[in-house]
Amino acid sequence: MEPERIGLTGVPVHDLRDEAFEDTVYTLTESGNVHQIIFLSLWDLMRARRNREFLRCVEQSALVIPTSPGILRGAGFLKKTVPRRYMPFDFLIRFLATLEARGRSLYLLGCKPNELRNIEQNLKQTFPGLKIVGRYTGYYPKAKDADIRTAIKKASPHCVLIGSGVRGKEKWIFRHKKDFNSGVFLWTPASMDIISGKRHKVSRQVFQKGWDFFPELIRHPWRIFRGIIYLYYGLLLIVYRIRKL
Repeated sequence: MEPERIGLTGVPVHDLRDEAFEDTVYTLTESGNVHQIIFLSLWDLMRARRNREFLRCVEQSALVIPTSPGILRGAGFLKKTVPRRYMPFDFLIRFLATLEARGRSLYLLGCKPNELRNIEQNLKQTFPGLKIVGRYTGYYPKAKDADIRTAIKKASPHCVLIGSGVRGKEKWIFRHKKDFNSGVFLWTPASMDIISGKRHKVSRQVFQKGWDFFPELIRHPWRIFRGIIYLYYGLLLIVYRIRKL
């Protein structure tokens, strides 16, 4: 069962059901093509509406996984399929376990040197059957970017995990797809910070209740002003609902 693609105010998301998770991962890693997976928050959805390059990045991604309850409520309000919401860290762990079951390979890119060492060590302990075929730290000089892409291409990993310190973030993957042979690429800095021990994981209960934005709000109080954008999202939903009547 392929994930259903759902259009929400002009931005696509996918409904990846539990029972289709492993088969979908196998299909992506064995296709011989380059694929991108994006974790899409409500803020990212609104960013895609005003940033053409990021919208193209989302549109061309193999999987767009919603992480905000507002996306689910919006889909329900528009009488569309309500997609499955995933906590990025839980998604990543299940994704890596699926790769390990097939003896697949992994490349790590980003983060500071000590953080990247911790990530590699922790992944080797947790997923001993997962082959780590290369790694490179983030915050590197721009002149190194081409060499890093060449190294990834030569390693031909089944998956590339990208953390902090990579210019362009999700758009780095989108801009350089043509430089790689194959593989699934994920930009997931928060999850890599959790694996490194730099950040604590939000509890599943907090995530399910939709309160996972509080820790980020405490770290970045200025984000309270994003409420204006979320209000605009609500107005957009009303407009799209009226258009369907």
